[in-house]
Amino acid sequence: MSERHAGTCRTRAVIDALDECPITTGTPSPRRSVLDFLKDLVSRKYPNLRICITSRPEQDIQVTLNTLTSPSCRLSLHEESGQIEDIYNYIRFFVYSDEAMRGWSAEHQDLVINILSERASGM
Repeated sequence: MSERHAGTCRTRAVIDALDECPITTGTPSPRRSVLDFLKDLVSRKYPNLRICITSRPEQDIQVTLNTLTSPSCRLSLHEESGQIEDIYNYIRFFVYSDEAMRGWSAEHQDLVINILSERASGM
């Protein structure tokens, strides 16, 4: 999408769910190709280009993107307390409202809620 402001053209690129781009045995993998493309695009330093990338914090993605951006340009929601609380509340709601799980003991319901919440890793 491009926008015009006071005579300049600003271009914004959004890459959503980069982590869902497959890592295959091909050389290079589709994900590696996208990461290499991003490195090349950023290296060209287009002054009016803004790029927004969403992804889970996969190691190969973090390593590449961390070299391309400064910490002040990064935003992670995976460890934010609001994100963690939302996940906990969603799991709790599901466990308490699911017909099959309502028959479970409170101890088992709590165990499922706590384990899934702890291991959600922001997702």
